[in-house]
Amino acid sequence: MVSCDKSSVAPASLATEKAKGKSGNYRGIDVIEQLKSDFHDKCYICELKGLQDPQIEHLVPHKGNIDLKFDWNNLFWSCAHCNSIKNNKIYEGKIINCCQEDPEQHIACRYADNDVQIEALDQNEVTSTTASLIYAVFNLKNTGMRINNSASRLKALQEEMNIFFNELHRYKENKSPANTRRVVARLRKSTAFAAFKRSYIRNNRDYAELQAYVAL
Repeated sequence: MVSCDKSSVAPASLATEKAKGKSGNYRGIDVIEQLKSDFHDKCYICELKGLQDPQIEHLVPHKGNIDLKFDWNNLFWSCAHCNSIKNNKIYEGKIINCCQEDPEQHIACRYADNDVQIEALDQNEVTSTTASLIYAVFNLKNTGMRINNSASRLKALQEEMNIFFNELHRYKENKSPANTRRVVARLRKSTAFAAFKRSYIRNNRDYAELQAYVAL
């Protein structure tokens, strides 16, 4: 999970639909397009990019509360897998708002030996709960579908990290401007699984010259 610069102006349809009360719909095309753009078409939880099953997720469950249901600041771009796992009482109101604070200051997302490691960097309950959620979306295997979906996300992460490691190898062999740009491009927050790549650089002294690109 990385921070996201969400548009400050709410899509117009939200106010129109909110006025309809319980029958209102927060899934207007303007809402969908703006969320997809703001979140770079990435699930804000697992960071899978180019979602085939996108959903509009409420950071704080609305439970029929009209204000929460149509609150632009409460709407997030998510995949169905993560939304399904987050739909559990243990996560209610206890997930970092990545549009208001930087998750990387609280959580380290690491990939090593084909394994996902998520570390809470402080003792805050919201931090630990968010870390548990991120770990779960790559590892939860309590149903057949979740086994499949967790495995597919881990595979996508592995593929992205392999590409990233290849770019780093090329860069280490020749720190040319072109090779530097290729690595830096992979570190942008808009890329898939950015938190894992950025954490790798942040915690690897061999790439001290790249620290500026992942500074907190």
